[in-house]
Amino acid sequence: MIFEIQRDGKASPRPIKTSSLTDEGWSEKHLENYLRENLPALISDDLMVVAQLRPYQAEADLLALDRQGDLWIFELKKVATSSDNLLQVIRYSQNAANLSVDDLSDLYLAYKGSKSDSLVVDFCKHFGFVSPLAAQQWSDTLGKNHHLVVIADGTDEETVRAVSHWQRNGLDIQLWPYRVHAGGKNAFRFELPDLFIKGRQISRGAPGIFLVNTNRKNRPSSLEEEYMLKHECALATAEPWLFKINRVLTGSRVLLYANRIGIIAIGIATAEKRNIELNGGSGRIVRLRDFRKLKSPFSAVSIRSIAGENYPLLQTLRKLPEDIGEKLWSKCVALT
Repeated sequence: MIFEIQRDGKASPRPIKTSSLTDEGWSEKHLENYLRENLPALISDDLMVVAQLRPYQAEADLLALDRQGDLWIFELKKVATSSDNLLQVIRYSQNAANLSVDDLSDLYLAYKGSKSDSLVVDFCKHFGFVSPLAAQQWSDTLGKNHHLVVIADGTDEETVRAVSHWQRNGLDIQLWPYRVHAGGKNAFRFELPDLFIKGRQISRGAPGIFLVNTNRKNRPSSLEEEYMLKHECALATAEPWLFKINRVLTGSRVLLYANRIGIIAIGIATAEKRNIELNGGSGRIVRLRDFRKLKSPFSAVSIRSIAGENYPLLQTLRKLPEDIGEKLWSKCVALT
């Protein structure tokens, strides 16, 4: 619940009146479609949506995989949920337990259409697994462990008791209640609590946009830059940046900046972070997906025309203010 509190602290807290999807003109299908496209933004880019409910099929509303290959089963409800919804999502989990990787891949291809080669290949690309044997290693393990989540507008005591019963008996099931609040003319507000599964926080803050310096200094290139471009990653090689590069979360957008040249490549951070040895020293990388080199660099002059005349560019790693980051990202995408 959200309360309005007067700044002078004299009045009692006033609960903000809630709305509903129906009042805001949305159906359950509206919510399902929206979550399908925006689930990573609402929860974590550690989740890769792999299937959506097909009409007239006894299937979960959404299926997703995380970096561990676990299957997430989401059941969405427009109104307050009940214990019957829990039995429904448990049945979906039982059905999913019988799915082979090939079965999951068929669901994925039906969901993605012609835009994909296979589930396992896209899974490895999404999460940054680049070993030649990665696809083979994951092909036998995807979807074997399940996490069940019921998303609904509020809940009742019967459902809370039912969830507690199933959790005590070892079932990994959670309620994730949302609240709808009236917004402006063209929007409403969607409130979600943090989502924890067995003590692991799934929801997280916005991943952000980062500028990573390739450490050219006054040279025409650098060992670090060559490594980043060859291995499609962001790289830090000195303290304190070896630790600070962990601020680049899964789903963060990364701009690779070469001193005096400009932004030369972009990509989206995967969950893969690891230490490497580079030229006798230590480094730490963040693997990038959707990696693209720019056809021509987005120059330092152009960057400062957006960020400000004196905007610092020499730092190894910098999280950009949202408005500046979005503008730079758009400009760079147009150059790929």
